[in-house]
Amino acid sequence: MNKHAYILFTRVPVPNKVKTRLQSLLSGEEACQVQLKLLQDSFSKFRSLNESGIDLYLAYSNEGDPSDLLSILPNSFTAFPQKGETIGQRMNHAMKHLFGKGYEKVVLTGSDIPNLNAEIVFDAFTQMQEVVLGPSPDGGYYLIGCYQEIDLTPIFETDIDWGESEVLNETLTRLPGIDVTLLSPLQDIDYPIDLKKIRYGLKEENHHFKHWLQENRGLLE
Repeated sequence: MNKHAYILFTRVPVPNKVKTRLQSLLSGEEACQVQLKLLQDSFSKFRSLNESGIDLYLAYSNEGDPSDLLSILPNSFTAFPQKGETIGQRMNHAMKHLFGKGYEKVVLTGSDIPNLNAEIVFDAFTQMQEVVLGPSPDGGYYLIGCYQEIDLTPIFETDIDWGESEVLNETLTRLPGIDVTLLSPLQDIDYPIDLKKIRYGLKEENHHFKHWLQENRGLLE
């Protein structure tokens, strides 16, 4: 076992259960396809982290049967189910689950950030002082990580509204005296406008998602 662990935190791709905010433009099935393509790219992009001494984990939700998702999961990843009522509780459980295994540093990200890659995740580990955060343009964050000694329960087990624009600011106010490293912002995919924006700055390594955007260009016009 290595000393560092990365968690890809995701919902199981189920139509009408995932990416529901995309459904003002897309069907439930199309929104589900977006989630699946992003995951497929993530599995490919992050596999190389294993070679850098970082163990890989997939923490998946309980929207539906995870069998299809787990069937395409590379052997470099270990999967486990999320636990908790709120997203904060589920993230807290996921990180504590790995710290309980003896890891010294854990970094967790969402699964809907197309231009997130292995280099950025690796930088999160190397730049981490005590806590590291990756801001999103909408006021949230796509990445959080910390050392084993740091307890993030004051963040995760609170009444933060995870879908609103003050998530990052509220998180920072709950970390008094903690040395927080901020990474460069990255766009996640929540709304149809995000799909339209990302088309023009999408990195080549996003093969599955890039192909989906090309095949479904008409949906986004």
